[in-house]
Amino acid sequence: MTAALWLRLLAALAVARPAAAARVLLLGGSGRIGSSCAAHLLQRDPSVELLLGGRDAARGARAAASLGAQFPGARVSFAQLDWTDEAQLQALIGATSPTAVVHTAGPYNQAEPVVLRATIQSGVPVYVDLSDPLAYIDAALAMRDEAAAAGTTALLCAGAFPGLSNLMAMECAARMGDDATIQDLQFSYFTAGLGGSGEVNLLITNEGFGDPVPTFRDGKLSPQLIGGLDSRRVKFFLEPSEPSASLVGEREVWAWPFPEAATVARQLSIRGDSSVRMGTAPALWNSVLGFFVSVVPRSWWRSRAFSNGLAQFSRPLVKVTDAFVGETHAMRIDVTNSEGALVSAVQAHRSFRGIVGQSCAEFTLALLDDCGAGDAGAASSSLPAGVFTPEALFESASRRAPLLDRMLAVDGTLNYAFRGPA
Repeated sequence: MTAALWLRLLAALAVARPAAAARVLLLGGSGRIGSSCAAHLLQRDPSVELLLGGRDAARGARAAASLGAQFPGARVSFAQLDWTDEAQLQALIGATSPTAVVHTAGPYNQAEPVVLRATIQSGVPVYVDLSDPLAYIDAALAMRDEAAAAGTTALLCAGAFPGLSNLMAMECAARMGDDATIQDLQFSYFTAGLGGSGEVNLLITNEGFGDPVPTFRDGKLSPQLIGGLDSRRVKFFLEPSEPSASLVGEREVWAWPFPEAATVARQLSIRGDSSVRMGTAPALWNSVLGFFVSVVPRSWWRSRAFSNGLAQFSRPLVKVTDAFVGETHAMRIDVTNSEGALVSAVQAHRSFRGIVGQSCAEFTLALLDDCGAGDAGAASSSLPAGVFTPEALFESASRRAPLLDRMLAVDGTLNYAFRGPA
């Protein structure tokens, strides 16, 4: 069947579907994170019609069949396409008229927001992605007026970190009181190995070391190059009785190239410093990576050939260690105000892959509910059109609270808690 005939067939099927059901085009849906997102979407709302999009037809067919077997009666299909080809992407969007486009097909580094642009130009109501490079995020945010004019509500950084972590930071700040001035932000993360998230995350991580880490110093954005020996120890629990106390405990974490130290700091107008740090198991990976970051020229990390080559070299080693260390994930957020008061939050989950996919699905359902599709429970107030980060779109407690409650209760959650002023 030719591509043109396939697109016409998809268009005919789209017309035949009930108007009330959400139709989601999930790019990267056959990958590990994408498949986790797909499964959670169908678990939470069986009426969702899911179209997986990707380059590998055989892999996509297997993913669709697996979801169909896992959720009997679910409407799941696959369309082969190269999402970096805007004409091809717009043709598919035009043929299928999705309610939402969900983009999990990274890496986003050194990329243009072509999927967001195609979504806006096609007037799709909802867009969600897992972006994390600050340059990409700022380029996407610059499209806010176009999105607003098209009636598209676009959410960036909609994973676990950044994503859920951003909402937890906003909640910590809110517990300081309306008049509090936020001084410092600290995000600390831990994953056991890759947490089953797939080798593409090795490439994403490697490329991130080529650029300065987005942090705030004295209330101003002050990107810092990662130092190979720059680390500290963090307790990933608030009480010794929490499961994360025994499964994760206290870990060494290192400066890491994630954007929330900048984006949440901007949203809260902090007066002091922000940072993002992360640790992995086995601990040897931290030391090895720290050494490489210290000795390898930054321009090499920015090279797709070098970063991808190192990822391919590391893949079998990570696969072996993942079999021993499992998929445990944990994060801690510490927010301090100008008077020295501290609010901390922790969250732990059995699988990094799981919590990223589940978080992405919950963000998607929250936006779909607002536009009248999906069954997860409507938002308390209408979400505006435009391009947003999680901390901006869900700044108000009325929007944030119901979503945060759902995200902190997804399957596989080990524990979560907040401690500090209320």
